[in-house]
Amino acid sequence: MLWVQTVTDVAARTTPLGEVLIAAADIDPAAAQLLSEASRNRMLGATVFIRYLASLDGLAVGITEQRAAELCWALTDGHLYRLLVAQRSWSTADFNRWLSDSLAAALLPT
Repeated sequence: MLWVQTVTDVAARTTPLGEVLIAAADIDPAAAQLLSEASRNRMLGATVFIRYLASLDGLAVGITEQRAAELCWALTDGHLYRLLVAQRSWSTADFNRWLSDSLAAALLPT
């Protein structure tokens, strides 16, 4: 899934900065604002992807576009990349497969 590869590439580059922003957000309003903006942008990207998928009748029966976008938003959080790749030594390819499989199971028709 090309979108998953893009998400993973972005996570590999931005996760260290995201971790710093998370740590700083409690005491620094500018860091909190950047973190909030990054989250909104990730949600926007997930929403655009889901709208496209829905336009192809590609969503599972019973899942709303909003719920599907929220699942994408959550699963594409860079923290999951950091946990599995940086801390648990998964390869990027393994992470891509897991993320693709997880998104497919949650979102696509069976």
